[in-house]
Amino acid sequence: MPAPAGFKTFVAGAVLSATSDVQVYLMDQVCTVWNDASARTSGLGSPAEGQLSYLKDTDSVEVYDGASWTAVGGSFTWTGSTANGLATYGTSTTVVAESTATYDGTTLTLTQSGGGLKMDGLDSADPNCLDDYEEGTWEAGITCQSGTITVDTSAPETGLCRYTKIGREVFLGGAITMSAISSPSGWLRVTGLPFTSTTAGTFEQTDRSFGLATAMDLSGNVDPGTTDFIIYGGNAFGYMATMGTTGPNAWDAGFIDAGSSIAFRGHYTCDT
Repeated sequence: MPAPAGFKTFVAGAVLSATSDVQVYLMDQVCTVWNDASARTSGLGSPAEGQLSYLKDTDSVEVYDGASWTAVGGSFTWTGSTANGLATYGTSTTVVAESTATYDGTTLTLTQSGGGLKMDGLDSADPNCLDDYEEGTWEAGITCQSGTITVDTSAPETGLCRYTKIGREVFLGGAITMSAISSPSGWLRVTGLPFTSTTAGTFEQTDRSFGLATAMDLSGNVDPGTTDFIIYGGNAFGYMATMGTTGPNAWDAGFIDAGSSIAFRGHYTCDT
């Protein structure tokens, strides 16, 4: 069969040639309709390159590329019938309506047990955008100006504490117990915080966090004031201190003895 020749304008009274006019300009350039591919092969014989056909059994339009019939725009199959189900990629030819992820125009609903909405440090500049969420554990350590303090890591203590990060805020929970000491004195640091604190702002207005820890069963007296845990900007550790009317004073590690505990409950701010 000759290939289609493009477009031709017929004038009134023109005599059409069955082969060069009717076949080439009309029949070869219409979209023929067939029940299925077998009927098309039997009825069409040798198709011309660029010829179109419609198959009723698959509701698809195909074009002959000179070697084979190819679906126009690809042939996609939709599966699933959940109302408002989000469409996801199934395979190269299928789209799936998810039954456990729906959106009705106002509310995104996820119902798959064990799943969730994952936001992994997207670092959005939009102040109204929640761009990070994470849950995990952190291993609290203790260092002091001199001497040593050992954290009990045996079961059930383990030395692990919990954290939840929502946006820039890090929420801490848990407790550690000291199993041994060796002449500790001077300042006391709690190390191993899961994220570095923010350096934005000045002093306690924005870049310092207070009130995250409580010390229990101490060998010494920490009055006057109250025991506190201070995270200075740009650090992944904090200092134990005594808060009083004259401001925070470095805590003496000598207050700690074997069996002392520090419990964490509070939150601090990081940069991202």
